[in-house]
Amino acid sequence: MNSAGNAARTMRLLPCACALVLFAASTRPAHADPWIPAAGHGVVDPMLRYFSANHAFSPTHFGSSTYPSSQQRETQLRINGSQGIGHGLSIEYDLRGGAVQDTRHHAGQQVVSRASGLEDQVIGLNYGLRQTQSFADSITLNAVLPTGSTSQSPALGSGKAAIEPDYQVGIARGAMFATLMAGPRVFLDGGAVQLRSSLSLGYRVAPRFRVSGSVFYVRTLQRQQVVALADRGEIYNLLRVGAKLEYLPAGRLRQWRPFIGYEDSLAGKGIHAGRRIVLGLAVHY
Repeated sequence: MNSAGNAARTMRLLPCACALVLFAASTRPAHADPWIPAAGHGVVDPMLRYFSANHAFSPTHFGSSTYPSSQQRETQLRINGSQGIGHGLSIEYDLRGGAVQDTRHHAGQQVVSRASGLEDQVIGLNYGLRQTQSFADSITLNAVLPTGSTSQSPALGSGKAAIEPDYQVGIARGAMFATLMAGPRVFLDGGAVQLRSSLSLGYRVAPRFRVSGSVFYVRTLQRQQVVALADRGEIYNLLRVGAKLEYLPAGRLRQWRPFIGYEDSLAGKGIHAGRRIVLGLAVHY
């Protein structure tokens, strides 16, 4: 395996690790909400995400070792958010589309594959359980819509519908917060179940700035030892860390909050090991 590449990856992860130690945000998270917004209120986060990778994790086991692979680049438009609808309920959504390019070398020639269009979409109903200023939890039932094409190469989706029940919990103490979300993604007609979880920690570092750190972890439980070709889009094994810096304007612009983020893959199995830059705007209403 590429030990020099792994050392470089460890060095790149240090800023993200520092952000996690700092935690990340103000009195409560911007969204991914165990805190249910009031009816008619919410937040929408449009963002542009750029992913680049030229190494991959081992296809046989989960770990941090990587090897040189095809080069993959993705430019993605993502819109996620939460909309309060009253009675302790909110609608949550994660909408995506983009363009992916995969470049590899075969028999001395460069082979480029491109695909663009909608990716799989997620929409869910979130119900608040306990809702206080300092603590909140909720349960969410998400539907994963297979709108991403699987006929193109690279594929833009799994090709399978899924449901994803999640439990969300959040704690806020002064300038700090922590949120955790966990649940399985169950494909309705497939060969695997994904166990997914994400942790966010935050701290407001200045009157106009907050920094956040995140950890995302997903492992796939296969129903069969050998997964059919049509079901391989369901296989997703990854540990990823991220950091985000958000600017908090004052006055009439206080509801418009630009942010920049960075993500890096720490470990995985059978997937590209890459980095992502994120530019976005959180709009609160």
